Parts: sequence; structure tokens; C-alpha cells
Amino acid sequence: MIRVAIITNLLAYSTVVSQPLFYIVALTSAQRAMSGSAYVELRQRINAVMNRRVPAIYLITLVTILVLLVLSWRAGTLRVLITTIVALLCLVADIALMVRENVPINGVIDRWSTTNYPGDWDVYRSKWFAIFGYRQVVLLVGFISLLFGAVFQG
Repeated sequence: MIRVAIITNLLAYSTVVSQPLFYIVALTSAQRAMSGSAYVELRQRINAVMNRRVPAIYLITLVTILVLLVLSWRAGTLRVLITTIVALLCLVADIALMVRENVPINGVIDRWSTTNYPGDWDVYRSKWFAIFGYRQVVLLVGFISLLFGAVFQG
């Protein structure tokens, strides 16, 4: 049962961590090269999709990680328990940063138009990327922790 919980949680967590990975690979550089109007349009279109999908993705991930936490505790698999706790703390930290920092910036950008945005729009973009950078690190640490627990269950 614990192996099923591990793979289920890895699949859910990988969905969460896939966004930061794609930003590392391509989207950050592409967005930094955009004009203000292009950035506003892209950000608004991403926000519209993410606002619908992200809550469900994070809820599923939280549920699967909590199930894994309980099962690893009951089974006495200390390594899986510890790595799951680390991943859970990372996920909670990511959610806190997202809700506290990135979501409010998204709300501001959503009120702009492609023809009417502030002259300092790039300051908002830079702040968004800075916070998202912390989130990338936190999520990668959590995901690597889960992988370590899965491979070295011991």
C-alpha cells in the first residue's frame, strides 16, 4: 500500500513541480525578453488558466502527501516519513509564498491592459520572478526529498 501511495504522491508532486521546471528551462528567459504589452497579455492568459487548475492540483498533492505521511508513520518507514515531512513543509512554504506574494502581483497585472500598463511594469515582473525563484528552489528540494524517500525506502 505504501508503494502505491509513494507513486501517487510522486505523480501529484511532479505536476506541481513541473511549472517551476518549465520556467527554469524556457519561460523565464522568454518572458524577460518580452515587451510590456506582450508580457501583460501572456501573464493574463496564464493567470486565467492557472486560477482554474492550480487549486485542484495543489489539493490533490496535499491529500496524497498526507496519505503518504500517515502510511509511512504507521509502517514505521522512518526514511520515507522524514522525506515526506520535508516535502510537505516545502509544499506548504510554496503555497504560502504563492498566496502571499505571487497571487497579489497576478491580481495587479490582471487589472492592466495591453495598451494601458504602468511604466514600471518590469518592476512587477522582476518581483514576481524573484518570489517564484524562491518557490522553485523550495519545490525542487521537496521533490528531490520525495525521490530520495522512494528510492531509498529502507
